Amino acid sequence: MYPLKLMEDKRKAVIYALVACLIWGTVYVAIKVGLDHGLMPLTFAGVRFLAGGLMLLGVAYAKGGLKMTWRDVWVLTVFGFFQTGVQNALFFTGVNLTNAGVSAIFINTSPFFVIMMAPLWFKDSRITPSRVAGVFIGFGGVAVSSFHPGQLSAGYELGVAALVLSAVTWSGSTIAAKRIMAGRDPLTVTGMQMTFGAVPLLLTGLAVERNGLAGSDTTGLLMLVYLIIFATSLPFYAWFRALQFGEVGSVSVFTFTLPVLGVLSGWLILGEPLSVGLFFGMIMVAAGIVMVNRDA
Repeated sequence: MYPLKLMEDKRKAVIYALVACLIWGTVYVAIKVGLDHGLMPLTFAGVRFLAGGLMLLGVAYAKGGLKMTWRDVWVLTVFGFFQTGVQNALFFTGVNLTNAGVSAIFINTSPFFVIMMAPLWFKDSRITPSRVAGVFIGFGGVAVSSFHPGQLSAGYELGVAALVLSAVTWSGSTIAAKRIMAGRDPLTVTGMQMTFGAVPLLLTGLAVERNGLAGSDTTGLLMLVYLIIFATSLPFYAWFRALQFGEVGSVSVFTFTLPVLGVLSGWLILGEPLSVGLFFGMIMVAAGIVMVNRDA
């Protein structure tokens, strides 16, 4: 019975991870368009996650799951500060200073850090030659499908540094989420950490950015609405459910699909050209995922 239950949990983890990544694959385009149409990074991120978190908390309350101790409040406040606040401040800043392709490459180095860090916290996480090879092949696929050399923008190096730090923060938060989810309602955890993390983001944005939302046009505001309703609450909830059911290293490697999905969404939505490198990248990403998960 136990092996059957384990197989069912792994299947659920894969489904939830794919749902999250399919939706997140459109985020690069939406964020870049919003920033290009007058939204400011910190205010943009703060409003997105505050509204998304409150939506999830409303659903949790309606289902009777919004029950927390003071310890839960403290844990989720700290978790939200890093997972939503710090990570997205770095991410939105990095996207603003670089471009979509470079952002996709560097933010998705997080599986490197997760797979190397997870064995320190979880007995079922192991570093094996197959996993290391899978990570390098998957990252190679990310690079091949997403990197398009061109003229570097001002602040490019700072943007890359912000994206790498964002990936490290995301990795630590992914590992922490696996532990925090144990025995807690996923809707409540997701909604609370997003809400708590959005508050310092929004306050900082209002303090240091001029015309945070006021400088945007209709297109920028539509991107904000899209991110709030479709690309925030649902994928984060699915991601935390995947971490509930699956081993943290196996789940995290699915983020290698995001740059490929981002390129595809750019092609479908913005008419950006496809390349031969994209198809080779897809094959490498798929091979990397299989190699990391082959033991399962």
